[in-house]
Amino acid sequence: MGANTSAALLAARLDKIAVAGSDSHTISGAGRTYTEVPGARTAEEFFAGLRAGKGRIRGEHGSYSKLTADVFHIVKALFLDKPWALVFSPLVLLVPCATLGHWINEIRFCRKWSLMVENGRNRSDTFWGMDSTLGATSAG
Repeated sequence: MGANTSAALLAARLDKIAVAGSDSHTISGAGRTYTEVPGARTAEEFFAGLRAGKGRIRGEHGSYSKLTADVFHIVKALFLDKPWALVFSPLVLLVPCATLGHWINEIRFCRKWSLMVENGRNRSDTFWGMDSTLGATSAG
């Protein structure tokens, strides 16, 4: 299950408002995912519509292939802008592996935090895997 699906399911289970936003890595992908409230003409109507559950997620979802393509576009722009960087061009072969690792880690992160929220824990309970009482005792 992808991060967007996981987030939508978690929002529904917790009776939260689902919203969308673009997490694009290139200009061409910016604004392709958004939240729409049909009929809203002002910011006030938009937020009232969200609170009333009328918000709809629209646009394109991200994917491993889109992320990988974005990184390739960034690398291409780097090579065009800084020709000396071509010396690193063999490393481009690692891009799919790096983005796959990132994609898997993002899904793992979403699952971990979804389970923690569903089991009644919240972010204040833990900070990078440390017990929250640790900070209180060391601040002493």
